[in-house]
Amino acid sequence: MELHLKNARKLMSLLVAAMVLFSFGCSDDEPAPMPPEPEDIIDVASGNVQFSTLVAAIQRADLVDALSAAGPFTVFAPTNQAFIDAGITDINAVPVDQLTDILLYHVVDGRVMSNQVATGEVPTLLEGFNLDVMVNGDVITINDGITVVTEDIDAANGVIHVIDGVLMPEEETNTIADIVMGNSDFSTLLAAVLGADLDEALLEQGPFTVFAPTDAAFEAYLTDNGLTAEQLLQSPDLADILSYHVVQGEVPASAVAAGGVPTLAGPSFYVSIDPDGEVWINGNTKVVDTDIMADNGIIHVIDYVITPPTQSIAEIAVGFTQAATPEFTQLVGALTRANLVDAVSGGADDNLTVFAPTDAAFEALYTTLEVDGYEDIPLETLTSVLTYHVVPARAFSQDLREGANLPTLLTGEELTVNLADLEINSSGLVPSLLNVHATNGVIHVIDEVLVP
Repeated sequence: MELHLKNARKLMSLLVAAMVLFSFGCSDDEPAPMPPEPEDIIDVASGNVQFSTLVAAIQRADLVDALSAAGPFTVFAPTNQAFIDAGITDINAVPVDQLTDILLYHVVDGRVMSNQVATGEVPTLLEGFNLDVMVNGDVITINDGITVVTEDIDAANGVIHVIDGVLMPEEETNTIADIVMGNSDFSTLLAAVLGADLDEALLEQGPFTVFAPTDAAFEAYLTDNGLTAEQLLQSPDLADILSYHVVQGEVPASAVAAGGVPTLAGPSFYVSIDPDGEVWINGNTKVVDTDIMADNGIIHVIDYVITPPTQSIAEIAVGFTQAATPEFTQLVGALTRANLVDAVSGGADDNLTVFAPTDAAFEALYTTLEVDGYEDIPLETLTSVLTYHVVPARAFSQDLREGANLPTLLTGEELTVNLADLEINSSGLVPSLLNVHATNGVIHVIDEVLVP
């Protein structure tokens, strides 16, 4: 009994000593240490060597404070190898604004755990840009190719999912092709561009200036030429026709001037500016809207399809003589007798304007001269009369100005323009047969032979 009491006293002494020691170690001014706070997204990323490139990018883009905020955020975090695979080996070589956009494109608002991820578009912190997410069983892919390889790394202000690629926001584009695709008035043009495999050129190349026909312009062209849209789209010449509407470089409306304009197809088209300041092409096509600006050029809208001429003035005249209702038989015969056919058979460099009298106009001349035909007119006189009808310039009707004097191939002789009465000298211009375009110039049909 006495032994047990002694042992009890010793135990009590030890307890009292321990309490005294504890009281010296913990004062009221020094509370007991608290457990460490959870790490935020930046802390977690900084502590993982596979995110060293990502952390460097966040620092360069000055997004440390933003991603250390309360959030919560969901970060799809590319590994170092993902940056290398994307061709980003030097973060400092990436412009800061571009780097900022790329990083914000990897961040989603809210804490989205892997079991909450669903197929669909997910908005990111890069305003206006979404991630395209696909969930297939346990596999999560983003933007059709980048895979989540590690899920649900927890952080105080969100969650991190590790991905094997760098997500690149697609830049908003406004190319010529984008504009054509987005405008319902260009549906036929779009079909033609796709059919001719020119969409990539108009999407990625340039800069170009495109003179774009509307659907109504195509409809008028098809009707005039007895074609269907299907026949046009299947034409082997489709790419050349479209390329004839395209000019290399940017030509705003303020820089459009009268004259020949080389096209991507090779041949030039010809611009005229009428007295009211309206712009025309090849005498029969009007520019109805201008300066639609694209990333890779400019679009001007036109009301008809333009095509390069394929025949010379002489060939066109001969073609008329062979029509069901022949015309210009007397003109072609007179040119042949005067040995002037070759003079109106040249190419684009010749740039001639021929005022072509009808057969009826020649018959009236024969009556006045009291002859049976051009064979009875002295050759020198016939040659003078014919050359008096030719102007050494490509002058469409829109180029003509009231009261202007046009020099002719007949030395020292000029023709006078009378737009008020639609006449050249006293000869009337035939409205339905103006601006007949040829490789070497243009034909205007008149109803009276011009006599110098």
